[in-house]
Amino acid sequence: MSSSSVESTASSSSFVASATASRSTRTAAASFFLSLATEALFCVGSGVFGVMSILQRGGIGNLVKYVGLTTVTAGTLLLLLENRERRKRTYSERSVVIVTGCDSGLGFNIAQMCHRMGFVVFAGCLRADSEGARLLQEIDGKAGRLIILEELDITLEERIMCARKKVKDFLKTKPDCELFALINNAGVMCFGEFEWQLERHLEQQINVNLLGTMKMTKAFLPLLRQHRGRVINVTSHCSLQALPGLSVYSASKAALRYWTEGLRLEMSSYGVPVVNFIPGSLVMQSNICANQQHYAEQMRSGFSEEQAEFYGSYFDEYNAYLRVISGAKPVQSLAGNHPVLRCFEDALLDAKPKPLYKCEPWRYRMYHFLFRIMPTTVSDWLVRRFVSMPEYRTPEARQGRGIIASL
Repeated sequence: MSSSSVESTASSSSFVASATASRSTRTAAASFFLSLATEALFCVGSGVFGVMSILQRGGIGNLVKYVGLTTVTAGTLLLLLENRERRKRTYSERSVVIVTGCDSGLGFNIAQMCHRMGFVVFAGCLRADSEGARLLQEIDGKAGRLIILEELDITLEERIMCARKKVKDFLKTKPDCELFALINNAGVMCFGEFEWQLERHLEQQINVNLLGTMKMTKAFLPLLRQHRGRVINVTSHCSLQALPGLSVYSASKAALRYWTEGLRLEMSSYGVPVVNFIPGSLVMQSNICANQQHYAEQMRSGFSEEQAEFYGSYFDEYNAYLRVISGAKPVQSLAGNHPVLRCFEDALLDAKPKPLYKCEPWRYRMYHFLFRIMPTTVSDWLVRRFVSMPEYRTPEARQGRGIIASL
């Protein structure tokens, strides 16, 4: 036989051996994953006894299979537990809730919903003559189940103490009543780039959104411990992703979210659940931005000559864009089956509440997912697309004195 024939035969043998090895590897891999899937399904179906049976007869031969089996089984069981029908906490006409920020928006609707459900509601209103306070009193009529906590400014210690005394006296005169929940909803939002905002804007957002909520909670914790009530803090999607123009607001809500998580761990020892509730966007259904144009005027008055020249018409375009959400709006009642209210009802009534309840439209869910997984450049572009605010242009570009214009 010639050398070329030998080489050809050897090459063919090598190819056949390689193909056979490849098929053998694929078959072994398929067999491995099939056995893993079969045993995982067996474990899921038969629970702990299934796992014990698999281990006893040595069905899984290595660490990788153990880890994979445990992951699949645990994940499936957790999914089943998550989707099971939640057990609800019982309540009655003797159950009391306290809600802050009830002049309009979410606070007004939560107070209205709780009253409709049969709770005794203490509704904190910043102004006793606000439309929200008036409507809530009309809703209650002569039932006496909705008490307005007038001029409840949660940044002022004396107003918080006044509210606590009112609730405490009520519970003392009606010993069969229970404090079911404290719902910290009051909040302030100020749009504007950080450099524009004055010290008063920074302090107001931090004092109301964070420190005021802390003060309110601290005042009522002894009563909540006594009655095993719960704390529900309303935060924001901005606590998950900071947005340009809302950097201070985002910071205050992110701090509130993490404080809520720490408080939850502390109070769990005393039977007081603490819940973080993130609603969907309700800017158009509330007056949280009612003072935006007033804030803009204050910002403009605080500009130096250099800032006024640098920002120019961009500042005007920015605030013109925000006029649609500015100014006081009539108080709006959300439908009883509104997703935000349905989600909040779970946060209020679940016997074993989750740490976080989040109501989000599909686009919020999609954006937040992309924010987490995309590179920073892409994520930044998506964030700007999400807020859709006017973009800054240099003074030269605004005045048409760019390179192209000068040619």
